[in-house]
Amino acid sequence: MSGVESLRIEVLGMEELIRVASTLHVSVINVDEERRIAFTFLMPIASLAPIIYFTKLDKVPRERFAHLNRITGKIRFSDEVSAEPNEVSVLLIKVKAEGLFP
Repeated sequence: MSGVESLRIEVLGMEELIRVASTLHVSVINVDEERRIAFTFLMPIASLAPIIYFTKLDKVPRERFAHLNRITGKIRFSDEVSAEPNEVSVLLIKVKAEGLFP
């Protein structure tokens, strides 16, 4: 990352990463299938250094969305955005994370 150090925080699994991403302004998780890593960014207002939440994946999700029910806490995956009123849809984007993780 060009000169600006990021803070990396490893969370304990994809479920925790979905919970983090569901609270952000833009609910997106980047998935690097080759390196088996998933991550999301938080850019604090008062800093140029991003916070990267990440986890190592045992199984790479094939679906395009993760849905977190804010009432029950249950997580499910699908290829469509959820229209359920209590669910947050988190977009899963396939990326190549070269240079982000050693």
